Amino acid sequence: MQTNKKDINKEIIIKTTLRLIGENEGIKDVNLRGIAKKIGCSHTNLYNYFSSLDEIFWEALGYVLLKMIDYVEIGLDSESNSEENFYLYLSNIIDFSMDHPGWYRLIWLESIGGSPSPEVIKILHKPNQKFCDALIKASSDNFSKEKAKFISDILHSYSHGELCKWINDRSFVLGKSETKIKIFSNLKLLYKLLIQEEF
Repeated sequence: MQTNKKDINKEIIIKTTLRLIGENEGIKDVNLRGIAKKIGCSHTNLYNYFSSLDEIFWEALGYVLLKMIDYVEIGLDSESNSEENFYLYLSNIIDFSMDHPGWYRLIWLESIGGSPSPEVIKILHKPNQKFCDALIKASSDNFSKEKAKFISDILHSYSHGELCKWINDRSFVLGKSETKIKIFSNLKLLYKLLIQEEF
């Protein structure tokens, strides 16, 4: 069944692309014809909205980063500056990543040709900024931005390594819930050690 042309728009194309990326656990095998087929239109219709598949991927990446930020902030007490708030933030990051391995690959692992639009470039910086803000808010010592960036880089590098192993079936021993517990516990320990470091 063909979708009425007036029902096609950029958001539908991006959401359809993300659905396919989720199903395929990455951008491999996601192409214009497949996106168009899922929508119910000709693949040439997509060129009315995007100049290329890579442009769709960049826009989808920006869209999914905003979804991740919204998800990560679920349940946070905006008035609180407690470590518990920060731990919930970490837990939500792990949950989102493990629940959406295809999206995680799009965000961190997949190579996309071309260049992102200026709007997407702004979005690309948001997760790191939000993470540093959460660290500063949790700190009773009022971290400098430099210290927050230093700690966030180490915490992200550790969690990224563990998540990559799990997403790519290289964990071998632990299931999903055990892997999450391990990553979360180690992030808390790293955080405790790092906030004691002089900077």
